[in-house]
Amino acid sequence: MISARLKTGLTLAALMLLVAAGPVRAEIPASGIAQLDAAYAELDRLYRLKRDANTVPRLSDPASAKALASFWDAPAILGKPPYEADDVPQLITIVEKQSQVLKMYLFFSPNPILPPDTVQNAVTFQDEVMRSHAFLVRSAGAVMPALGALIGALPPSEMNEARVKGLRQVRLGMQQIVSSAAFALRSNGLTPENQALVVASFADNAAALAQGTTLADRKATAATMEAALPALAPASRTRMQAFIKAMSDQRCEGLCALE
Repeated sequence: MISARLKTGLTLAALMLLVAAGPVRAEIPASGIAQLDAAYAELDRLYRLKRDANTVPRLSDPASAKALASFWDAPAILGKPPYEADDVPQLITIVEKQSQVLKMYLFFSPNPILPPDTVQNAVTFQDEVMRSHAFLVRSAGAVMPALGALIGALPPSEMNEARVKGLRQVRLGMQQIVSSAAFALRSNGLTPENQALVVASFADNAAALAQGTTLADRKATAATMEAALPALAPASRTRMQAFIKAMSDQRCEGLCALE
């Protein structure tokens, strides 16, 4: 199964954040979580079937396309901001499942004896990989404000070592999502359409991502994006330049300032 093979460590951190934080009032649409779970279950079934044929679910395959489209339907699954502290656990669940599917493509090997060629997989499966990156960036753009709201809601007496550690761990996970998508934009052979999907996810979430990113990581992210600019189509380049400008914001509070 996908879930047995690919695992992240964010759920535990999210639970640590909300221990003794009071009743949970989730704002992520219940219908969206149900849609995510159903699509994930179907992809898990398809993955096991396709594995026997040395391949993975593809958008070009009608049998897989419906489940993939449902799985990457960000408006239906993530809903709309503002995101609050109580949204954190469900957002982390969304991120974990999306990350597992991304890794399914990147770590695929037609010969189980040989290690995966992740660079080639990023190009071969770019229709799927770039949609995964785009969704994950949008998810990070929801998680960071939700974490900021959590920090703002907690009294100083409840900001204990375990909770601070959990916040740092989740923040690091979100930064890794951003960095992975940024480097993916530099891959050779990407179509302009697939580039645009990821660039749009950055541009649409620029303020939210900057808000939760440390100043040092903002500078590093901006540098990575600058390096990617020459490979982008003109329209995507313009949108990415707006994102880079957002990363130059020197204000730092809440999640950004957490040490």
